[in-house]
Amino acid sequence: MTNIPAHLASRNLTVEKAAAKAGLSRERFEQVASGARASLGEMRGIAKALRIPLSSLMDKAPAEPIRMLFRQTLDQRESEVASYVDVLSAQVRDALLIARGLPSNLAWLDLFKGLAPLLENAEDFARRFRASFTNLDELEPFPNLPQVINELGIFTLFSRDPSIEGVSAIVEGYALMVLGARGFKARMLFTIAHELGHLVAHHDSRLDGYAHLDKEVGGLNSPRRADEKFADAFAAALVLPRHGVLSALKAVREQLGISKKPLGAIEISWIAHLFHVSFEVAARRFETLELLQPGGARAFYQKLGDDYKNPEKFAAAIDIPARPDLLIETSPVLMESAVAKVRAGQLSIGKAAELLNVPVSALVVANADINV
Repeated sequence: MTNIPAHLASRNLTVEKAAAKAGLSRERFEQVASGARASLGEMRGIAKALRIPLSSLMDKAPAEPIRMLFRQTLDQRESEVASYVDVLSAQVRDALLIARGLPSNLAWLDLFKGLAPLLENAEDFARRFRASFTNLDELEPFPNLPQVINELGIFTLFSRDPSIEGVSAIVEGYALMVLGARGFKARMLFTIAHELGHLVAHHDSRLDGYAHLDKEVGGLNSPRRADEKFADAFAAALVLPRHGVLSALKAVREQLGISKKPLGAIEISWIAHLFHVSFEVAARRFETLELLQPGGARAFYQKLGDDYKNPEKFAAAIDIPARPDLLIETSPVLMESAVAKVRAGQLSIGKAAELLNVPVSALVVANADINV
């Protein structure tokens, strides 16, 4: 319970600000942070102020060695991410409590044996994945990626810490993804592809394990680390396949009668919608395809922000059809395993919901679906 100082440091919060948000005096906040007994109401206030689940403050069983797996892949100083690591390693540990007894879900990684996760190989990785695990050709969008992930058995959950974009992990013979819940599903689709890129890059880490957290995915800043560059390149090739994007771009430009003009925001917006990604991701893909100058994606994004507030409002203004909703959910196999454990009396339904970070009602629905 005395990990409060680590949460403060990771989240750039002063004691004064955190105490005010928690509804406590500074003196009382410092007492609790130093280990003084606190009421449940005080702990709830502190958890809300720190933007972490209450369970992270009450957890008496540190999730080692999962925390060590995260630390091995950190590119920030540990003090900057210690809070996030605590929350996410505990969530992975809790998911494994539900997963234990299920068969390992790593066999699909055999496809990538002998292929080095280098930037120049990212498109080859993506082509192999599409060719082996989907019925899609190189021209088609990939909106059902979340369902393919579930079919492969990769466990997906929504993060207890919404400030984290995504997590990928290979632990105890299982592959997992933890996703930050976002209202803009196109952003989440690219995050899934990015985390999948990390998993395929670590196809040989099954014995040692692996865990990585991303605080940002798919933004306009080019990643500096080699593993992030690979994951971004893999994700872009997976959801924005080169031939598909170029073919769609040609069709859009011919339809709009602008074939001979330089690439503009209109075509980028159409491609973003057709392939179910954000404007930023589509624009950066055009940079890698050398159809935009370096920095062009940022320039377009800033211009649309100035003129329309954001690219989605711009797309609506030029009558691009609204995006279809994408289905992204907690892995059905985990939900079914949780229901089985509740039925067997191994867990209460409330505890199972807490472990998976889902509403109790979701498990009630899962139970009803199994009975159908």
